[in-house]
Amino acid sequence: MRSQQANVAPDLPQMSEDEAALVAKFPMPEGKPDAVVNKKLLASALDVSTTTIDAWDLEGLPCVTKGTNGRSYEYRLSVAYAWYCQRNENETIAKAQSENAAAQLRMELVGGSTQDKARAALPIKEQSELLRNETEWMRAAALRRELVLATDMLQAVEDMLVTIRDGNAVVPDLIVREFGLDPAAAETIQDILDKSVQEASTSIREKFEGNT
Repeated sequence: MRSQQANVAPDLPQMSEDEAALVAKFPMPEGKPDAVVNKKLLASALDVSTTTIDAWDLEGLPCVTKGTNGRSYEYRLSVAYAWYCQRNENETIAKAQSENAAAQLRMELVGGSTQDKARAALPIKEQSELLRNETEWMRAAALRRELVLATDMLQAVEDMLVTIRDGNAVVPDLIVREFGLDPAAAETIQDILDKSVQEASTSIREKFEGNT
């Protein structure tokens, strides 16, 4: 994108070196004109309230003219926009650093593999790149059927247990006839088999619960 210093109206105020560097880093969207605006127009352009602009003034939002009695604050739009973008970037970095620090502390408290701790110690950019690589590997492994989702595996196991339970429906009568037992024993045997299948299902679901 062309520099915001180029082809600007002659009545626009000059930028300081720091402002020019900031605008070069965060230029205005293509085709959007630069201008000097008041607080209300700036708030509208950035989709925030004038109260927010007031708070940003205290944080160092660059202005062309400070407001006085009967005169509004004025801002160069390109500079204010670049400052706004830099502020958002700083907040994103600070949030990521806080989340990273919290994740590392949590691993120390609840445990975690050496690999997990090593990953948490990496810069956010490197963590993101590593995650992208792992995601691509997992996608390729899934296509080769070398990797399945925990939810898919859980469903397959539960389907298998349903098949076993259905098959068990004829077992009590077979046992009663084979061993000449009282027919009433068939109900007790069925209860034992059903309980066994239910316990297996509960145990498997608990093991998968953290991965689904």
